[in-house]
Amino acid sequence: MGFIRANTIPILKESCRRPFSGSVLNLGMPDVYFDYNHFLRMAQTLHTQVDTTVERTLSHNPQFAKKGYMSGETLFKSMGFEKIYNLDCSSYEGANVLFDLNRKDLPQHLEKQFDVIIDHGTMEHVFHIPNFLNNCFQMLRVGGRMIHSSPTSNLVDHGFYMFSPTFFYDYYTVNNWELNNIYVVSMTPHQETEPFFYTEYEPGSFDEVSYGGLHGRMYFTICFVTKNIESTSTQIPQQGLFSRTPNW
Repeated sequence: MGFIRANTIPILKESCRRPFSGSVLNLGMPDVYFDYNHFLRMAQTLHTQVDTTVERTLSHNPQFAKKGYMSGETLFKSMGFEKIYNLDCSSYEGANVLFDLNRKDLPQHLEKQFDVIIDHGTMEHVFHIPNFLNNCFQMLRVGGRMIHSSPTSNLVDHGFYMFSPTFFYDYYTVNNWELNNIYVVSMTPHQETEPFFYTEYEPGSFDEVSYGGLHGRMYFTICFVTKNIESTSTQIPQQGLFSRTPNW
């Protein structure tokens, strides 16, 4: 679960729109690809308030710690969260919540427990996507936010799937979630040193480049949505490309 500049800046922007608090559940152990000073520069550039009094610790990953990269706990406490949980199907990397998101028998003690759930590069590695989405719905409190960062193009065999932005837009719309923002990010494999670019997504905005027009860069979709009292998780969407066509 990687937190790089390209997907951390939109989270900082989201915290400007609505500050974070309470509990966050990371799907996977968070690897942060920058140090604390770099994090502060990003926050200052975006005029985002962060808590500079939290204890600063290094990454759980020894290789990242050697580079001075910060821990996920420091990152999220700096953003305002009081409780940080990390879910995985194995305790290998130190997750404190163990559950296989392919399963449908979510333990009752995990239901409606979290204010924010962050999926930064986990969903594409889970085969059963409907169970994944329903588990996230069940674990999230009403009023809580779901954050996805998922591969969209040019990441063959990185996981089982790549997700077009229409996947998130159509699924969360038909299930009555509040869509806060969807971004498409363009970057190179050298994300620690080379620039990235992103734009806000609207349905149809990529029609002109959808067939071979994205060139050689890697693309990701970042999605922010809020669960309402009317929100569901089991409605099956019709792809927007077709639902916007009168003949269909």
